[in-house]
Amino acid sequence: MYRNSISTLKTSHTNFMSINKQIVFNGILMLFITLCLIQSTEEAVVLTRRLQRAVSTESTTNNNSKEVKPPCHGRTPCGWAVYKPFTRRFDYYMENTCECPTGKVCLRTDDDLSVSAYVYTCRAESSAEKNDEGSPST
Repeated sequence: MYRNSISTLKTSHTNFMSINKQIVFNGILMLFITLCLIQSTEEAVVLTRRLQRAVSTESTTNNNSKEVKPPCHGRTPCGWAVYKPFTRRFDYYMENTCECPTGKVCLRTDDDLSVSAYVYTCRAESSAEKNDEGSPST
């Protein structure tokens, strides 16, 4: 009888440990799934905001009244020509919320590899004649 009790106790302990392992595994799995859902939700929010900005920019562009933008100061980019990372094939041009002041034009000055875009900054009109790489929108 004593052996039966020990054998039953060992079996119960083994089952208990197996159940504990299963609970821990399920907990880790739920945590992983939750983190994945949070990440995809954050990406969806960012994408939604980008789309809203694009739509609002498009709707203001379609209006006949010209939007007054503040001037770009210093090295603040006036635009970016976004390209495909490996081919460097031009994808689209994105203007900044500022514009070049009178006497300056938006010229390609840098290549920002981290965002796969050529950077355009305001330069004097005289340098536009030397550098024939104006913004792709013109």
